Amino acid sequence: MRRQFIVPAESCARSAAEARRAVLRDLHDGVGPSLAAVALGLRSARQLLTSDPAAAARMLAVLEEEMHSAIDDIKALVASENPASVAKHGLTGAVERFVAVLRSRLHVAIDVVLLGEIPPLPDAVSVAAYRIIREALTNVVTHAEARTCQVRLWFDAELHVEVVDDGVGAAEVAAGVGLASMRQRASDLGGNCRVEPGLDGGTRLAAALPLS
Repeated sequence: MRRQFIVPAESCARSAAEARRAVLRDLHDGVGPSLAAVALGLRSARQLLTSDPAAAARMLAVLEEEMHSAIDDIKALVASENPASVAKHGLTGAVERFVAVLRSRLHVAIDVVLLGEIPPLPDAVSVAAYRIIREALTNVVTHAEARTCQVRLWFDAELHVEVVDDGVGAAEVAAGVGLASMRQRASDLGGNCRVEPGLDGGTRLAAALPLS
């Protein structure tokens, strides 16, 4: 006799709710920063229209490419794949490319610092770190009024991520949806993520992501 296993409706509803939350996190932390960067670029292009139309045209061409990249990220999200930039360039390459985009249209000095060698990472860790860094940088450029920011990555049995800025502080970030999402991403891997005041002012985000 063939056995039949019946999954309780409550369990199905809980799984569906968790899946929806995961999709919303990916939209918020992945597509959200991409579109925020495009919006900043459009503002810069609009300011250049009268003073330097050729530069405005070049920036619009770059923004078109970024929109295509955001569309690719949405397609990857639907297909449950890695973000296009991480899949193509790896974690550090993807972070450096996103930072280069922000540098090109903002008066914020952002540096990416690798403290030692980063070993090959599981996809889940690379994607979580990338999403956390992008969300943190988006908070810096939209809320912190910072002049400088540094992204630090290092590895000692687990991947460590720091984003430190000299802005106005962590109060606005701590109250937002983004921090809860970043914490959840770290927690899903058995790690942790916190945002706190920096030693010399500003804000420090620190995340630790285990590989197993």
